[in-house]
Amino acid sequence: MSRSLFLIFTLWLATAASLQAGFSLNPLKWFTAEEEALKSYDASSDDREAEATELLELGKGEFENKNLSKASKIFKRIAKNYPSTKAASEALYLSGRVMMNQGQWTNAFELLQQIIDKHPNYPNFDQVIGAQFECATALMKGSPGKRFGIISTFKKYNKSITFFETIVQKAPYSDYAPLSLMNVAIVAQKMKNSEVAIDALDRIINDYPQSNLKADAYYNLAKTYASLTQSHQYDQGSTRQGISYYEDFLALFPDSEYVSEVEANLDELENTLAKSRFEIGNFFYFHRNNNTAAIVFYNEAITIAPESISAAEAKERLADIEAGVPPPKKSSILRSLLFAN
Repeated sequence: MSRSLFLIFTLWLATAASLQAGFSLNPLKWFTAEEEALKSYDASSDDREAEATELLELGKGEFENKNLSKASKIFKRIAKNYPSTKAASEALYLSGRVMMNQGQWTNAFELLQQIIDKHPNYPNFDQVIGAQFECATALMKGSPGKRFGIISTFKKYNKSITFFETIVQKAPYSDYAPLSLMNVAIVAQKMKNSEVAIDALDRIINDYPQSNLKADAYYNLAKTYASLTQSHQYDQGSTRQGISYYEDFLALFPDSEYVSEVEANLDELENTLAKSRFEIGNFFYFHRNNNTAAIVFYNEAITIAPESISAAEAKERLADIEAGVPPPKKSSILRSLLFAN
């Protein structure tokens, strides 16, 4: 087949295919048809937006008139039948508010979450986060709500922590993030879960250094560690952490109303740690005949709490060591304890 005949045959096939598909052979009409289709699509989209908006206004009217059941049905209809419209996000928000008015805090939070996940461009984003924070706080406090159709003040600590953490994750730069972390710490402390409380407070300090809650975070962090402190006979890791945070608090917030309380708590922790160091010094002095180690721990006791009873006793031990006084035998120690009074 010659080249000219091949070209003619190819052109004929293209023409036949175009006719079969219903396309015009006039290239000028190709784009016109596409534009008409887009216009038709846009018009349909506008119609749906108008319908959704009309329903939304109707639902708002019912909501304002306290007809919550009717309002809820309208809002649900919009969200279901017009999910891609702007009105849908507003309908979800108002539907969440209806649930909140009915005390359905968990359902309301999860419904509001759909706005964040499916409508990220919703203009009232902060309003949604605020409503979620309200739901989580209600669960934390046990605000009146319906449980199995019965009014209840049942507190859902674990659920509230989950919701507060969701707020931090989804809105880390909002004002509600540090507030949520503080509430996580409060709930965790009520649940005796010091690990979760410490983590939340630590994140406030490190992730939100400009927050107004920073002082409270230091204060509560120190108190949490102090609550973990046992007697001087146990490991003093928590005591040291508590001391560190109390010292940081006094350095950073010298004008705080908690200064007097913090100073008193700091003295108590320092005395506990000093007594621990003193007792370890006694162990090396009386039971291991290791004056070098004993001197180290006695000096630590004096440095940690110079005005404490432990510091005064440590100074006496150091004087004995310097004077070459040997430690009393075990029998002498027992007699001194029995006849001390």
